[in-house]
Amino acid sequence: MQHFDIADHYAKKDLGYFSHARREILPLLPPTFSRLFELGCGDGSTLRMIKSHYDVSFCAGLDLDERAISSARQHLDLAVSGNVEDTGPPDAVRDIDVILCLDVLEHLIDPWRVVRLLHERLSGRGVIIASIPNVRYFRVSLPLVFKGSWELADAGVLDRTHLRFFVKKTAIDLMTSSGLHLQETKPLGLESGRKARLVNNITGGVFEEFLAPQYLVKAGTIKN
Repeated sequence: MQHFDIADHYAKKDLGYFSHARREILPLLPPTFSRLFELGCGDGSTLRMIKSHYDVSFCAGLDLDERAISSARQHLDLAVSGNVEDTGPPDAVRDIDVILCLDVLEHLIDPWRVVRLLHERLSGRGVIIASIPNVRYFRVSLPLVFKGSWELADAGVLDRTHLRFFVKKTAIDLMTSSGLHLQETKPLGLESGRKARLVNNITGGVFEEFLAPQYLVKAGTIKN
C-alpha cells in the first residue's frame, strides 16, 4: 500500500501557516505546570507565548516542516522535525504536564494511536489540549447538504491536508479513547453575528455545534 506523504503536502504551504500564537488556549492551561510539549509546534510561536507567561522548565516541539522547526530551535529546549506516526514523540518527551495538539490530530492517519502514545508521556496530573475542526459547522455542512459541495481549501475546516473529520462528540471520543478524562470543551470562532446569536439564544445553545468551526478539548489523567 502506498504511504501518504503528508510532509510533501505541508512543504507546499506558505510559512505563515506555521506561525501563529494560539492565545485562546491560555484559559485552559493548569494553574501550574513545568514540562510542556507541542505536537505540530510550527515555528514555536505558541510555546514562546506560554513561556512568557509561565515558569516552564522544559519546552519541546515536534513538527513535520523543517523550515518551521529551524525557527523553533532558536527558542525551545528541544525542537525536532519528523512525523509522529513514524517515530513517536522524541525520547526526551516524558513526564509532561501539558501536551498541545492544536489543529494537528485531523491531519493524522491514526490519531487514536497518537493520542495513546501521547497519553503514555503525560505526568501524573498531565493534560492534553487539542483544537479540532468541527465538520458540522454550518458553512461546511449546509453547502454539502443543499448544494452537494465539498470544496477543499488551503486552510480551515476543509483544509486539503485533513485526513480525518470530527464533530464535537467524536472529537471528545478521540481525546478520551486512551482512558483520559474529559475536563473541558470550548467552542472556538463561534459565529457572532446578530442572527447567529439570536438563533443560539432562542434554542438554548442547541445550535452551537453548527456555529463553531472548531472545538478546544482538554483531557487529563485525573478527573476535575
